[in-house]
Amino acid sequence: MRTVIIDKRFCGPKSSGNGGYCAGLFAQEIGGPAAVMLKAPPPLDTPIELRQAEGGYEAVAGNTLIAKVEPAEVKVSPPLIPDDAGVAQGHDNFLKAEGGHQIIPYCFVCGKERAPGDGLRIFSGPCPDSPVNADFWTPREDLAGEDGLVRAEFLWAALDCPTAYALRVGDTFTLLGRMAAEIIRRPKPGERLIAAAWQVKQDGRKYFSDSVLLDENREIIAAANTLWIELKDTALIEKLRRENA
Repeated sequence: MRTVIIDKRFCGPKSSGNGGYCAGLFAQEIGGPAAVMLKAPPPLDTPIELRQAEGGYEAVAGNTLIAKVEPAEVKVSPPLIPDDAGVAQGHDNFLKAEGGHQIIPYCFVCGKERAPGDGLRIFSGPCPDSPVNADFWTPREDLAGEDGLVRAEFLWAALDCPTAYALRVGDTFTLLGRMAAEIIRRPKPGERLIAAAWQVKQDGRKYFSDSVLLDENREIIAAANTLWIELKDTALIEKLRRENA
């Protein structure tokens, strides 16, 4: 059994952890491609126990099941990723947008209000004439592990938020339900990467989207499949707006 604590720096909404970052932490128990099913918002500054369970692991805080973790196979079929000019336009389009997930401006990954060096500031907006949302990302030194490479949980985080914006559902708010990711190569800090995502399909309130991280040669170094659930609870959405204003 291992215990992890999500530092408040790594929040999504102000009161809970970023889904991708937390999933990446939990997935380390698997030691390879993994799927994480989020069952409750990961609490901040709170011990979360990772316990062995049938088929994998469970992440538990007190008496609350936070997530289930199991081995997974990750497959993606990326559309044509835009050229650098298109990716730059995606970044600019993100900064112009309002509504939807923009109500979480302090998210560790995509929050506009996070300072450089504090948040990842991956602003993956829609690229022109493309189903892809994308932005550039250059990991900083403080994201590296003891081996000098960017830690896996930060790669999971970078794969996460772009998949939400790639849904392109306007003011509809969605919550991450499941994320499966495979890290093919962990980059060094300072490498210029592209985070790209696109919607795969929709089934009622369920939205499916995939993402990749590309290196400077546009080779895939990490990939993810995600499931997002449309949030219908207007009172909860309004609560999120107030808490994250």
